[in-house]
Amino acid sequence: MSDKPAAAPDGYCTNTTPVAGSVRSTNTTALGSKFARMNNRPYGDCPCGRAAIGLTGRGNLHRHKQPQE
Repeated sequence: MSDKPAAAPDGYCTNTTPVAGSVRSTNTTALGSKFARMNNRPYGDCPCGRAAIGLTGRGNLHRHKQPQE
């Protein structure tokens, strides 16, 4: 049995919860306030193997496809 979440028929991953402890954001303190607003977004990893997926305002993963094997 695989630990990967199920995939929808169109190939998109059905998981919306990031792996615990994988949420991070880039360090933009040296870029200034304009670029920090544009680039300082949180990212997380999915159990399906996809890394650095953007998070929504509610802390869920954006819609993404599982990596090809």
